[in-house]
Amino acid sequence: MENFVLYEEIGRGNKTVVYKGRRKGTINFVAIVCSDKCKRAGVANWVRLTQGLMHKNIMTFYEWYETSNYLWLVVELCTGGSLESVIAQDECLPEDVVREFGVELVTGLYHIHKHGVIYCELKPGKILLEGSGTLKFSSFCWARADGEDLEKVFGLSGAEEGEDINESILQRCFKNKVQG
Repeated sequence: MENFVLYEEIGRGNKTVVYKGRRKGTINFVAIVCSDKCKRAGVANWVRLTQGLMHKNIMTFYEWYETSNYLWLVVELCTGGSLESVIAQDECLPEDVVREFGVELVTGLYHIHKHGVIYCELKPGKILLEGSGTLKFSSFCWARADGEDLEKVFGLSGAEEGEDINESILQRCFKNKVQG
């Protein structure tokens, strides 16, 4: 991570913090997602499924790093917040905006599905807006390849790390998600 400058915190989730960042020697700003290592399976899944998945309605994944304490993802910076926050702030959006958002969501999902990926967490909080207002699918932690058993994907990643998987990683993640 020594190649990046971290600026202010721009988001926070369960055991995840998102920073505005910049690669040293450039003026290109990015989002840098810092996750606890307990999120390894989801982060690895995100990386695995989004490498090379380029589309105007999908947040671009650039690279990832592992340090002694954290996993770091470098992704496209979306400065417009989430679709959830836009809906909460505006309450009622004009019909033409809703139509445009609908087209962008369908176009992005079509591209994702065309590449054999199932986006499993479709909700306004996971759809981000680029500064120009373009919608972007973000966070592919819960996504899966078509035909893949998500429990096996998460269970195998834990087994490969030598974890005791009496209670599968997926079940623990679901518990953590439900408990907040």
